[in-house]
Amino acid sequence: MEITKALHTDHMELKKLLRTITSSEEADEITSAFEEFAALLKKHARAEEKVVYEKLVGQSDEEVQQDGYEGYTEHMLADTLLAKLKEGADPLSPEWQAEAKVMKEILEHHIKEEEDAIFSDVRETFEMSERKEMGEQFEELKDEIPA
Repeated sequence: MEITKALHTDHMELKKLLRTITSSEEADEITSAFEEFAALLKKHARAEEKVVYEKLVGQSDEEVQQDGYEGYTEHMLADTLLAKLKEGADPLSPEWQAEAKVMKEILEHHIKEEEDAIFSDVRETFEMSERKEMGEQFEELKDEIPA
């Protein structure tokens, strides 16, 4: 699968899980969705950094490099919030729900920017055959990364 399609597929699943996390009133449902979300986010982010961002920051175009570095930075913020959410005991508490809401807002922003700027960078920088290979590498890496 071509890399931007693979990334978009994960983005849709992450957004769906975040909607459940931030809208459900059932602790078990939130916990289950959060566990699935946390595992997918970790696998997705690490594989994306290796397959996409690493290649973008290695390009000669400074704007493309900056987009790659911006992606790394946004992933770092998401990792920090994810760790904080994992520490929280009660997914129905106001504090946990506020942190989950901020995670949702940050990720929605990240996904929108990525699907605009980074997808454009990838399409302009790499041929279709390279993008398909990147998609395969991305899926393989996701399978190798522990949840």
